[in-house]
Amino acid sequence: MWEKIKFWGKWPFRTLLSKLVFSFLLVVLAGGTASIIIGIRMVGNTIIAEAHKKVQHDLASAWILYQEKLNRIQDVLSLTAKRDLIIRGVMGGQADLLRRELERVRIDYGLDVLTVVDRKGIVVTRTRSPYCSQDFKGNDEMVRRALRKEIVSSTEIIPQDELVQEGLDLARQAYMEFVPTPKAKGRPEDKETAGMMMKAAVPILDINNEVWGVIYGGSFLNRNYEIVDKIKDAVFRGERYKGKDTGTATIFQWDLRISTNVKDQNGLRAIGTRVAREVYDQVLENGRAFIDRAFVVNEWYIAAYEPVRNIKGEIIGILYVGTLEAPYADLRKNVIYSFLGVAFFGLVLVLLLAYFITRSITRPIDNLMKATEGIAGGNFSQEVPVESRDEVGHLAASFNRMVRTLRATMEELYVVNTKLQDLNRHYLEMVGFITHELNQPMGVLKGFLIMLQDESLGPLTTSKQRQAVGTMLRNVNALINMIQKYLQLGRIESGRMEVNKAWIPIFEECLAPVLEDEKQQLGARRMQVILENEEAFRRVENEADPVLLRIVFNNLIGNAVKYGKEGGKVWVGFREEPLELLFYVKNEGRGIPPDKLGVVFDKFARLEGELERRRRGTGLGLFNAKQIVEKHGGRIWAESEEGKWANFLFTLPRGVKGS
Repeated sequence: MWEKIKFWGKWPFRTLLSKLVFSFLLVVLAGGTASIIIGIRMVGNTIIAEAHKKVQHDLASAWILYQEKLNRIQDVLSLTAKRDLIIRGVMGGQADLLRRELERVRIDYGLDVLTVVDRKGIVVTRTRSPYCSQDFKGNDEMVRRALRKEIVSSTEIIPQDELVQEGLDLARQAYMEFVPTPKAKGRPEDKETAGMMMKAAVPILDINNEVWGVIYGGSFLNRNYEIVDKIKDAVFRGERYKGKDTGTATIFQWDLRISTNVKDQNGLRAIGTRVAREVYDQVLENGRAFIDRAFVVNEWYIAAYEPVRNIKGEIIGILYVGTLEAPYADLRKNVIYSFLGVAFFGLVLVLLLAYFITRSITRPIDNLMKATEGIAGGNFSQEVPVESRDEVGHLAASFNRMVRTLRATMEELYVVNTKLQDLNRHYLEMVGFITHELNQPMGVLKGFLIMLQDESLGPLTTSKQRQAVGTMLRNVNALINMIQKYLQLGRIESGRMEVNKAWIPIFEECLAPVLEDEKQQLGARRMQVILENEEAFRRVENEADPVLLRIVFNNLIGNAVKYGKEGGKVWVGFREEPLELLFYVKNEGRGIPPDKLGVVFDKFARLEGELERRRRGTGLGLFNAKQIVEKHGGRIWAESEEGKWANFLFTLPRGVKGS
């Protein structure tokens, strides 16, 4: 055994050279690893931060192009509303004249809708089949504002029935069935019939600045790729990476892609696919921009999303631009490889330097070692050459002085040795005396041992011996329990208690073993354990230290059995809260006085009374349980109705799996 202890106590290298080189290696590895990790993280964060800045800038450019299109529509309508022919046609109610002229304007300027209403909000004419008229548009917010002499433009959702009036082909163009999309948020609908339009409305004024009507119109966005392709060409300039477009743009109608150059798995525009859940929650439901990596149809992008709002400020869709994450990921990978290459060559260089430097230190030490071995063999004439004036040289000179002094000392030791032999004889006499004095008490102990061996107290099957064995077993168990609790207290107070969390099934890992251990005591006291919400309890998993959490359940259930009513019930339960998991252990019994509820978790706390004196513990169980629960970030407390029941409850914060 002693040889094993000596072996495990040795340094893993035998020579000073190897130890020094190994020490250099440890320092270089530790410092190099830390530098690499910090460097990689800094460069990686910088690359991602730059990607975020770029995509944010790209989104700002996209908005400029988007707004330019909206302004162009407004300008076309403003110029058209000022034409004498249009003003006279509205004032005279000449629907046919207006339709012919405005249809030519709509086609020339690439508009999808161009409609005139009179001062009462009644449609005079439309410029697209089926050329519906005479319906009321005064409740349209943009028409209403234009009748108040405002010039307005915005993006609006057009319901199916209005699309049919504006043009049957527009209603067909708007119809889209949802395409199943990974990571999209569930919706009860499976198709979209409304459309999205960039729309402007301008008042028609006579020479006296009196309103005679309104002209409104716009560009339909569903399956219209003009804007998204213009954004892609202007912002990303057709850049490609490994055969894929680097940049993409999309206009969403709510969460549905209605205009996009994002491609699906078949290489077609991903019309009908929907936005990822995390973007849906942040942009559509909370109205905040999303700038981060996002899964777009079937690829990861560094993406930027901002809400599109109608004239009332309501969110109706999203404008998106994104750039492939792959170029940035590959750049970060190349930087990592570069860091590792530089670190490897640096490590080799440092090891070579360390070897030559340590060799210059260890050579004189080798000489000292050989000389020391000679002295150990009895040759006191050994001296070493002094090769330098540094610390090693001073050591060699000191060694030589030591050798000369040692030679003189050895001569004196011969004289002293004779005196020591006389002293040893005195010590031997003293040892004999002590041995004689100890002989008598050892004999007494031996006699008692012989009596036990001869079974002078009776056979082991006697009730007396069984009672003695039972008493010894109970006391041994009590001592073991006390030692464990004092040991845990020592760790807590010294700050050495370690919480090693893992994602565990709490019932199986922590509660079931305790219930198994308590079976004997439960049976002895005729008590019944009732598991409440058992099915959910058996399924629940969370982050926790299984060893420490088992101690908590052991203390609470042990107390419930110890202080519960004989023949009574013990309830062990669990329920889920929004941010935490709640566990409790409740028993029938005398309960806890209200004035004691606040102190039961104090160190060495005990309740007064005959029952507590008969079942007295260390007073550390609940204290330890409280410390463990709080180390996990939870809370613990007690509730009671005196004379009926006591309930101990504790919580654990809900963990996030994989974080």
